[in-house]
Amino acid sequence: MLVFSLENSDTFLDALYLLSRFRENANIEWSPSMFSLTVPHHYIELNVAFQMMPQFFNHFFSNNTHISKIHLQPLFYTIKSMKEYQYSSMSVFVFKNLERLLIKFYSPRDELPLIRKFEVRYAVYEDFGNVDFEIFVSIDSLQFRHIIQECRDYMVRVTPTHSHVRFCNEVKEFIFAKEAGECIIEGVGKGPAVEFLIPVYPTHVYYNITFQAQRVWLFKSVDKCGTFIIAPVGLFAQFAIYFPLG
Repeated sequence: MLVFSLENSDTFLDALYLLSRFRENANIEWSPSMFSLTVPHHYIELNVAFQMMPQFFNHFFSNNTHISKIHLQPLFYTIKSMKEYQYSSMSVFVFKNLERLLIKFYSPRDELPLIRKFEVRYAVYEDFGNVDFEIFVSIDSLQFRHIIQECRDYMVRVTPTHSHVRFCNEVKEFIFAKEAGECIIEGVGKGPAVEFLIPVYPTHVYYNITFQAQRVWLFKSVDKCGTFIIAPVGLFAQFAIYFPLG
């Protein structure tokens, strides 16, 4: 069972919009400690997720762990339409049979709530990898946005040292110095050389995330084979991009 409520759906709606432009369907995953919308793209080996802690919501309850699949565009356009009619507060329910997601929308004018139902389907668990938090690099979102604009549709190689981090591909190079406060670097130089790979495609996913987060953080996966890009949205939510081949 899953129940949560939001008095302001703006951030949730923005995340739905971004994810719906990436793929048509998303996996909705929940546990007592997390709710997430994950969009896997098997052709380009890229997973994009919006992950929310219980504190993100005004109310959150889950007594199990589960994964289902849902079509994103009907969900996005319904919430968007309700918001335009000032039904910006909502509660979401998924009950025992797990075949429907139900949203109850509330009006500030003391009108009766409106209820909308969405089909959810069986989904296969997608391995999102595990983050190695010992080694990471972080830069400002404005810097990251500039890199995305300049390196559109190219693979970007990220090489950190103890003093600076270098973003480069075949045509561009950007260097940010730690001492100048242009980046944060941790854990580099304590073992083998570290390298991150960022597939800058689809460009709009990376670009739009930079408007919702102040900083972007790069981590390696525990097996050292993949790259995580984490973009916190406030204190209790984040976009997470996982490239298993990076």
